[in-house]
Amino acid sequence: MSDEVHETYSVEETRALGRRFASTLPASALVAFCGDLGSGKTAFIQGVCDYFDCAGQVSSPTFTIVNEYSGSRSVRHCDLYRLDAVEDMLEIGLDALFSEDGIILVEWAERALPLLPLPRFEVAAAHGDSESHRSYRIHRLEHGGKSILSAPQQMFQRSA
Repeated sequence: MSDEVHETYSVEETRALGRRFASTLPASALVAFCGDLGSGKTAFIQGVCDYFDCAGQVSSPTFTIVNEYSGSRSVRHCDLYRLDAVEDMLEIGLDALFSEDGIILVEWAERALPLLPLPRFEVAAAHGDSESHRSYRIHRLEHGGKSILSAPQQMFQRSA
């Protein structure tokens, strides 16, 4: 399921895509997500966590930065929306977390691009042509490859 684009037309289809994607992950994997607000990153992550029997625990870690979920595998869910500087991420030890075993899911990962280890999976979420339509490009980035992570439009519109 790498280097493919997938279209969904409902939250449940997005969660089902997350479950299918999770079934392909190795025992330890970092998955970096980018995409505009409301593009379905959290719904996709809920599907991943459903596959690992911890979906009931999923909440947005925007205020806590990292949530850890217990299931059939260790899953850590990071949300970097509130962090602007790589130095802040280093100060709280995210570089060490990104290298740990288990499944690590990182929203707004483009903010931590210099800290993200390789190999990793990247998921670029985008709004489609209707209110419920979403598009997900899934890419496995190996050593020396080109990242698909990009800064969403909202990042340029945020007030300081």
